[in-house]
Amino acid sequence: MATSFRFRFEKILDWYTKREEEAQKKLAELRAKYIEEENRLKFIEIEKEYGERKFLENRNNINFELVIRDYIERKRREIDLQKDILRELDEKIIRQRELLLYWEMKKKSMEKLKERDSLLFQLKLKRLENIILDENGMVRYLKRYEIT
Repeated sequence: MATSFRFRFEKILDWYTKREEEAQKKLAELRAKYIEEENRLKFIEIEKEYGERKFLENRNNINFELVIRDYIERKRREIDLQKDILRELDEKIIRQRELLLYWEMKKKSMEKLKERDSLLFQLKLKRLENIILDENGMVRYLKRYEIT
C-alpha cells in the first residue's frame, strides 16, 4: 500500500497553472504595448503643439502657414488613430484580465480539491494506523494472558 499522497488530477492542475502563467505573460505584454503606444501618443501631441507654435510665430508667411496647417492636420489624424489603437488595446487588456481570472478560479478550485483529497488521505492513513495499533495491542494482550 502506498503511503504517499498522489493527487488524481495533478495533470489538470498543472495544465491550469500553465494556462494561468500564459495569461499573466500575455497581460504583461499587452500592458507594455499599451504604455509604448501611450508614449507614442504623447510624442505626437508634442509634435502637434510644436507645429501650432510655429504656426503662430509665422502668421505673416502664407506659404509656410499652409505647410504648417497641413502638418498640424496630419498630426491631429495621427492622434485620432493613436487613440483608437489605445482604445483597442484597452479592450484587449480587459479581455485578457477576464481570461486570467478564469484560469485563476479554475486553478484555485483544483487546489481546494487537492487539499480536500489530501486531508481525506491523511484521515484514511490515521484510521488504518489506529486499526493496526488496536490489532497489535489486542495480539499483545492475548499473548500475555495465554502464556500465564
